[in-house]
Amino acid sequence: MPNDLWLKFGCFLSGHNYKILSECSESSKRDQKKITSALVIITLIWSIIGFIFSSKYLNFGIWGSICGSAFMAILIVQIERQIILTYKLNSWAKFFRVLLGIIVATIGASIIDQYLFANDINDIAKKKVFTEAQIESKNDRILYNNSLLQIDSSINQNKQNYQKIDLQIKQLPLTVSAGGGGTSFGPDGKAIVKTNGNRIANPDISQLRAQQNSLINSSQQLERYKLEIEKNYNEAQKKKQEEISNRNPGFLKELNSLIEYLLNFDPYPTALIFYLIWFFFFILIESLVLIIKSGDHLNDYDKIVIYQQQIREERLKILEQRRTASIGEDQRIDNSDLFINNRPR
Repeated sequence: MPNDLWLKFGCFLSGHNYKILSECSESSKRDQKKITSALVIITLIWSIIGFIFSSKYLNFGIWGSICGSAFMAILIVQIERQIILTYKLNSWAKFFRVLLGIIVATIGASIIDQYLFANDINDIAKKKVFTEAQIESKNDRILYNNSLLQIDSSINQNKQNYQKIDLQIKQLPLTVSAGGGGTSFGPDGKAIVKTNGNRIANPDISQLRAQQNSLINSSQQLERYKLEIEKNYNEAQKKKQEEISNRNPGFLKELNSLIEYLLNFDPYPTALIFYLIWFFFFILIESLVLIIKSGDHLNDYDKIVIYQQQIREERLKILEQRRTASIGEDQRIDNSDLFINNRPR
């Protein structure tokens, strides 16, 4: 019973007819078991790869990753069926299957190595992401520096104006005459100028002091604005650094990092050798069904299928002959003309 279940399962994977195969010899069943084993190996490996890819790069979660694993398994089985269910493999079929095997092996080896070398690749990918982030923040840094330069320029201009006003104040008298007095004439007719002895603070100095206070307030506001810009910029940079630290490099960036890691021969090309081992392993696994199918001879299952095809072809010929004999020649010609004239255009 277990062998029978295994045979049913193998027919389910390969697409063979279990009813026909169950009546065939042990040789046909043995060939089916070999194909089943190869399909199980390939399906298990690609199920794992599909789960890793869905979980790590597509962020599907546990159930989504399981669905991705099942999808990859179904896809691989359908690809292998193209070889298994082909009666005669020509050179082009073999060529494209080997080419497909190389492509699939490259993808599989890359995903597996990215998972196995995750820590080393993440370090390289993180550095690249950090470098890209620095390039992205370069424009922000330029705007920030320009803003600080404008503020510093305004502050320096205020300081220069303050010093000019201070110099003007030093050149002015502290007090001025309060006014009053006048001109009168004595007994001899001479003019006598009388002046008021009261003096007041120079009002020009007060006006200049007010201008100085305005410049001081403006400079203080600019200093506070400068501190606020620096604080906002530093907080934005800190937040961006946290985002960079938590940012997922992505599949392509990790793939580039993997290539860089493989080509790093310091001190030995250990990673490249390990990748090539995986690559050739996948090539052999992908070619396993093709090798089995190419080396097998016609078993009785294949002969039964071919025989059934021949029987049906003979039946079709006999039916055609009977149909032709059942109608007259003229009627057959008329029917043919009718068919030709009314054929869809």
